[in-house]
Amino acid sequence: MFPHLFLLLFYSFYPAQESLNLTIKVDGIEAIEGKLMFKLSDAKGKVIKKFTHPVDENPETLTIKLAPGQYAIACFHDANDNDELDTGFTGIPTENYAFSNNVRGTFGPPDLAEQLITLQAAKTIQLHLK
Repeated sequence: MFPHLFLLLFYSFYPAQESLNLTIKVDGIEAIEGKLMFKLSDAKGKVIKKFTHPVDENPETLTIKLAPGQYAIACFHDANDNDELDTGFTGIPTENYAFSNNVRGTFGPPDLAEQLITLQAAKTIQLHLK
């Protein structure tokens, strides 16, 4: 019985992890069709969440709740709704995409360090699909 009481007291004084709103606004959507596909990574590059958002109006805005920290977001417009980023025969994407901080890579995705955003309070970011 004592260990359970100790844990109850410990967790009652331990502050809960704060949850902050990150609002993502997406522009550059060329057609009102398909969906937006997102990948959220932590500061080490580990994918912590994948989610989609239907394209039904322009500009698109969505809000997610996250703990304070550093994150990277990748997004693409899956216009043909096939759940993948389509590429041409050279491997260059044929669907519009964006990374947080609107950085672009040369011959691949940009470095993670360039993509990281710091969330310490509620924040709004803009992703420009190209």
